[in-house]
Amino acid sequence: MMLSSNEANQPRWHGQPGFFEIWFLVVFDPARRRAWWLRYTTFAPPIGPPRATVWAAAFDATTQHAVAGKLIVPIDRFDAGARDGFGVRIDTATLGHGMCRGEVDAGGHRLAWNLTFTPAATVAHRGPRWLDRVPSPTHVAHVNSEILFDGRTAVDEEQTSLRGAPGLQKHIWGTRRVEELFWIYCPRFLEAPDAAFEASSVRVRAGRPPRLTSLWLRANGHEEYGWWGLPGILRNRIVVTGAGRLRAEGTLGGTRIIAEAACDPRSLVGYVYRDPLGKDLFVAQSDVATCTVEVATRRHRFAPWQPRTRLTGPLAAVEFHQPIPLPGVRYVPWDATSV
Repeated sequence: MMLSSNEANQPRWHGQPGFFEIWFLVVFDPARRRAWWLRYTTFAPPIGPPRATVWAAAFDATTQHAVAGKLIVPIDRFDAGARDGFGVRIDTATLGHGMCRGEVDAGGHRLAWNLTFTPAATVAHRGPRWLDRVPSPTHVAHVNSEILFDGRTAVDEEQTSLRGAPGLQKHIWGTRRVEELFWIYCPRFLEAPDAAFEASSVRVRAGRPPRLTSLWLRANGHEEYGWWGLPGILRNRIVVTGAGRLRAEGTLGGTRIIAEAACDPRSLVGYVYRDPLGKDLFVAQSDVATCTVEVATRRHRFAPWQPRTRLTGPLAAVEFHQPIPLPGVRYVPWDATSV
C-alpha cells in the first residue's frame, strides 16, 4: 500500500518506554555551497523520563566551517497534535505538512529557520519493500524526497533567503538504533539537474552480518535504477576509503554503479546518539560533500564494462554512524547542547 507523505509522518510513539522517533530534513543551498541539517526527536528510555530534542547544524563548503547545537526539553514541551494532518512541536520549533521552523542556540551562535516546501504525493522507496513488513528494531520512511524549500535561514545575524533549494525529509522510529550506518545523498548533478542519488548501508550490530546496502539512482527525469534486490542488497557495499570519504558499489544484471562521496573532514558535525538500552553511538555528518556517480553496462557477464553515464554532484550529504568516534571529529555529548 502506498502511503501519502502525511500518513507516513504520523508519530509512532504513544508513551511507551524504550522507544525513539526522529523526523529530519536536509536542505541544500547549491548557489552558496551551504546546507542545513534539522532534526526533531523524542527519546523514551526503558527507565526514566522521556525527553524531546531539536538538533540543528549549518554547513559552509567555502570555509569548511560548521555550526551545530541542540535544544533539549522535557517531554511535556512536545506536542504531536495537528488539525489538518501531520504536525509536531518541540518548545517553539515545529514541523508540519509542508513547513518547518525553529531556533537553536549552538555554543553561543544562533541557528534559526523558517521554511516551506511542497510535500511529495507519496513516499519514495529506496530499498526492498519487504523490509517494511519484517520485524525490525528500526524503521525508516522516505517521506519527502527531492523536494524544494523556500524561506529563510539564519546563523547569528546573517540571514539567507532560499528559493527552490533541493533537499529531503525522512521519518525514523524504533526500539533500537542500528550500530553501523553509512549514507550518501545527492539531490542534483551538474550534467542532469533532475538526476538524484541515494545509498545507505546498515548493520544492526557492527561487525556482524547481515549488512544491507541499497543504492538508488535517477539518471534523468524518467530513468530510475534500484540496486536492492536479493542477493544484491547483501552484495552491495559502502565502504570508508579515507577521512570523510565513502565509496558505494553495486551490480544489477548488466548494469554496474560506482559512487564516490567526499567531504573536508573539518566540515563534519559530530553528535553522540543514545540507544534506548543505554549504549552511546557516534554520528558524524557533512552536508557539503561532493559526489560522483558512474554507471557502466555490459552485454553479458564475460564482456567488459562499458561506461554509460558519469554524473558530478557539487553538493551532497554523507553520514558515518558507528559505535566508535571518528578521529579528529568533535562530538556534541548526549546530555550537552553544543561541543
